[in-house]
Amino acid sequence: MKRNIYLRILAGAITFVLLVLFLELAIVEPWIRRKIETKFSEKIKDYNIEVEKVRISVFKSAIELDSIKIYSKQTLEEKPGLEGKIAFIKLKGINLLKLLFRNDIGIREVVISNTSMNGKLPFQKKAKEPTISTLNIRIDSLRIDTMDMAIGNTLNSQAYSVKKGFLKIYDFEIKKLDTLTPALLKHFDFEAVELLSVSADSMHTFTASGVSYSDSKNTLLADSFTIHPNYSDYEFTARHKYQSDRIEARLSNINLHDFSAAGYLSSKKLASSYVEIGKLEVIAFRDKRKKFHHVNKPVFQDMIYDYPGAINIDSIALLNGNITYTEHAEKANEPGTITFNELNAKIYKITNDNVYKTEKGYLKMNAEGRLMGKSRMTVSLKGRLFDRNNTFSLNGSLSAMEVKALNPMLEKNAFIYATSGKIDKMHFSFTADNTKASGKMILLYHGLVVAVKNKRTDDTTAIKERVTSIIANIKVIDSNPVPKEAVREGIIDNARDPERFLLNYCAKSILSGIKSTLVKAPKK
Repeated sequence: MKRNIYLRILAGAITFVLLVLFLELAIVEPWIRRKIETKFSEKIKDYNIEVEKVRISVFKSAIELDSIKIYSKQTLEEKPGLEGKIAFIKLKGINLLKLLFRNDIGIREVVISNTSMNGKLPFQKKAKEPTISTLNIRIDSLRIDTMDMAIGNTLNSQAYSVKKGFLKIYDFEIKKLDTLTPALLKHFDFEAVELLSVSADSMHTFTASGVSYSDSKNTLLADSFTIHPNYSDYEFTARHKYQSDRIEARLSNINLHDFSAAGYLSSKKLASSYVEIGKLEVIAFRDKRKKFHHVNKPVFQDMIYDYPGAINIDSIALLNGNITYTEHAEKANEPGTITFNELNAKIYKITNDNVYKTEKGYLKMNAEGRLMGKSRMTVSLKGRLFDRNNTFSLNGSLSAMEVKALNPMLEKNAFIYATSGKIDKMHFSFTADNTKASGKMILLYHGLVVAVKNKRTDDTTAIKERVTSIIANIKVIDSNPVPKEAVREGIIDNARDPERFLLNYCAKSILSGIKSTLVKAPKK
C-alpha cells in the first residue's frame, strides 16, 4: 500500500515537472520572446529586435535569450542605422518573491556574451536621457564578454569603436525613474584591446591600446595612447583659418594608481596618487605664415582651477620622452626645427582643491633632457597654488654645446647662421606672473661668429647679406667673459603676451636674457 502511495507521489511529481516544462516550451517561452520583441519596438521606434529562442528554468530562476539581432527598420539606402548581434543573454538567480510582492527586480548574475554592433546614427547633443525602468532593479554581477562595436555619427565625422572589450559591473543598482547616465556605474572592471574615437571635425583620431581597469586595485593601465592628426602638416594647417598647432603624440606604458574611473565618469573627478608614463613622443608643427588669432589665453594655473571637476594628482612621472617642434616662419622658404631628447620629468601636486586658498601649497616640476640631442638641459618650476597673480619661478641650466647645433632653428626662423662658437654653460633664474618675467642669466660662451641669411633666397654670400653679417658681428660680442673683463650678467625682462601659452612665455623670457648678454646696448 505504501509502495503504491510513493509511486503515485513520484508519478505526480514527474507529471508536474513535465507539465511545467511543456508550459515553458510551448506557451511561456514563445510568449516572453514575442513580448520582448514588441516592447523593444515600442520603446525604440527606429529599430527591431529578433530573439531566436528564449529558455526558462523555473527551478533555477533563470532566463536565457539566444541569438539576438537588432537592426534598423529602414534600409541602409534610406537612412543609415545600426546592426547588432548578441550570442546570448543569461539572467540567473531571479528573485521571484521580490518581483511579485515588492514590484522590484533582483538578479544575482547577468551574462551578455559575444556582442557586436556596427553602423551609424545621429548623435543628439542635448538629448534627454531616457528613463530606464519604472521599477527598482538590482543586479549583483553584470558581465559583458567579448564586445566589438563601431558606431559613427551621421551628422559629422565623429565615431567610436571598441575591440574585444570586457566589462564586469558589481552591485549594479537602478532606482525608479533613473536615467541612463555613466553615474550608474559605481564599481566595475574593464578591459579592451583597443578604444578608438574620431573627432567630429575629422581632424584627429584618438586611440588607446591594451586598456585595463581594476576597481579593487583602483588602477588604470594602458599599453599606449595616441593622438594622430588625419592630415599631413600643411594639409592640417590649411584647414584652419588661423595659426594652429598640429600635434602628433604617442604615450606608452601608462599607469594611473589610486584612480577612480567611476568618479571620473560621474563627476569628471581626476584623482591619482601617482601617474607614470614610460615613454612620450611628440611631433608638433605650426605654420606662422597664416593669420594669428588674437584671443587671450588663460595662464596654466587658471586652466587647472577652471577644470569642471575636482583635480587631485599627487605626482606625474615621465621616464623618457622626445619632443620635436617645427615652425614655418612668416617669410621663410622652409620650416625650422628644434628638438628635446631623452626627456624625463616629474610634476608634483596638480590640484584645484579650494583648501589651498587659505593653506600654502605649491605645484612643482623638475625636468631634464638634451637640447637638439646634444646639450643637457635642466629646468625647475615652482608656483604657489591659488596665488592672486599666478606667480611662478623658473630655474634652469644648459651644459656645453656648439652653437652650430642650433642652426636648424636659427637659420629658418631668425635668419641668422652661426658659423662658429661654443656655449660653455648657461644658467637662468626668473620669477614671472600675470604681467611680467624678471630675472638674471649667466651665459658663458666664446668664439661666436654669425652670418645673416636672405629671407627669400637663403643666400649668405650676396653683398647685402655680407655687409649685414659684418654689422651683426660688430653688435654681437663674441665671448663672455671678454678677455680681462668680468663676466657679464644677462637681464631677463619680458612682458607676458596674454595671447600666448606658458612655453612661449618662458622661451621669450629666456631669449631676453640671451639677447642682453650677446648684444651691445640692446634695445628694450
